[in-house]
Amino acid sequence: MFERRSSPRTLLNETGSISVDEHRSVPCVVYDRSMGGVRITLPEAEIVPDRFVLSLKASNEILICRAVWRKLEEIGASTETTELPRPAQSGLRRVQTVA
Repeated sequence: MFERRSSPRTLLNETGSISVDEHRSVPCVVYDRSMGGVRITLPEAEIVPDRFVLSLKASNEILICRAVWRKLEEIGASTETTELPRPAQSGLRRVQTVA
């Protein structure tokens, strides 16, 4: 069988949740994960938007995902790697006062 993935996948079977909108999330199971994607199963796959936030409970990770393919109860999604913005460093120095 021809393997189309660019990186190997790791079987997980880890629980998580998908944020459907700002007020609602649905539970899911992440069956496997590769360097750039995940395979998720959930009963209501049709209500998940094309871009969504996936929270993994065991590893305490939050991933931004984009659905690449869908089946009845499964979604294959690519994961975006985002770097958190670093606080800006100001040119001001703290001056210590002596009383």
